[in-house]
Amino acid sequence: MRYLSKFDGRLQRIQEITDLQWGILGGCVHLIASASYPFASVLRALAEPSMVLPAEGMPGARYLPGSTAMDLVEVEGEALVLGLFGNPRGYRATLQPHSGSQANQMAFNAVLKQDDVVLCMNPRDGGHISHTVLIGRRNRTLNFGLTAEGLPDYQQLRQLALEHRPRLIIVGGSALPRQIDFSLCGDIARESGAYLHADVSHTATFIAAGVHQSPFPHSDFVSFNTVKNLRGPNGGVLVYREQLQKAVHSSVFPTSQGGANENGMLGKFAALLEWNQRDIVAHAQGIVNQAHVMAAVFREEGLRLTTGGTDCHILLVELTERSGAEVERCLEDAGVLVNKNLIPNDKRSPSETSGIRVGTTNLAILGYEHGDTAELARWIARVLRGNLYSREVIDHLVGKYHRDNRWLTE
Repeated sequence: MRYLSKFDGRLQRIQEITDLQWGILGGCVHLIASASYPFASVLRALAEPSMVLPAEGMPGARYLPGSTAMDLVEVEGEALVLGLFGNPRGYRATLQPHSGSQANQMAFNAVLKQDDVVLCMNPRDGGHISHTVLIGRRNRTLNFGLTAEGLPDYQQLRQLALEHRPRLIIVGGSALPRQIDFSLCGDIARESGAYLHADVSHTATFIAAGVHQSPFPHSDFVSFNTVKNLRGPNGGVLVYREQLQKAVHSSVFPTSQGGANENGMLGKFAALLEWNQRDIVAHAQGIVNQAHVMAAVFREEGLRLTTGGTDCHILLVELTERSGAEVERCLEDAGVLVNKNLIPNDKRSPSETSGIRVGTTNLAILGYEHGDTAELARWIARVLRGNLYSREVIDHLVGKYHRDNRWLTE
């Protein structure tokens, strides 16, 4: 950044903060399920001056000049998104959503009117807050729940859909360890006359790899965020049926947002280019394998997991004596990052919770040996039981896998 040399004095505080951030990344075991280490090319893209030329509107229909580069990003990016999912027929895609929630809002604004009913999963059962809280400001929302095994209750979903005839059914969420039966959800949506929206922010990688069932061609909308386990920036993508293009374009701009986040779009494009050349099947399976190792150890150690295990990167650990907030703080002090999380039928508040959510994406990116993953899981289990812990195990793992931020070269 030689062109910034004359501003060195003003950049000191920024450098101090970024040094702190790099220190956290290189000094902690990162098990936060809602974020993954980005590709180096993504970081590079986010540092470019893309936002200097605003790209309002859609490719070929911009409201400002100078958008040639962003036109290429969006047009080629759309092809890469669809290619990631095997080029499903009859679909389009946009990289413009600022976030996964923004992608959801674009779908909502494209098809919903004020009096329309929306059927979705409650956040306490693993649904995302944008499905109920955000949309509930305008539309009436109804929630389907979980079975006794912690799986989506498709029978209840069907009963509510046929009784209330919602305009939109949303499936997917932020704390669902098992894959979703999109084919069945599509049948229910068609039977009740509803649009189907699949929020696959946490599972897009596994769907693209063929590890999970695909939401295509069952869904009218598919949304996701590339930061979860696609190693992209914190930014959303919306895939939609071709016949909804006019409504979606109007929803993108000006109904849901003004200008696009040009740097975010370039970052998403960079991640998609990476996956066009990399083995996403091996990546997805590696994440799931790491999760299975941790789940097996947790069960051996007597911990209770929602659904008893996982089909993805998420392990939802149910606590008894201690709150999720307390455990999160304790683990962070010891150098392990997880987040507090609601569990089914949680009696605690969202700020305290009775569970923690553990993610294994970054263990796979760093190439954790399964023996080390098992050792980490046993250490976490001891902490959850309230035993005194030593930093020796974590210091060893940080030194072996994290300290040099080796993910920049993966």
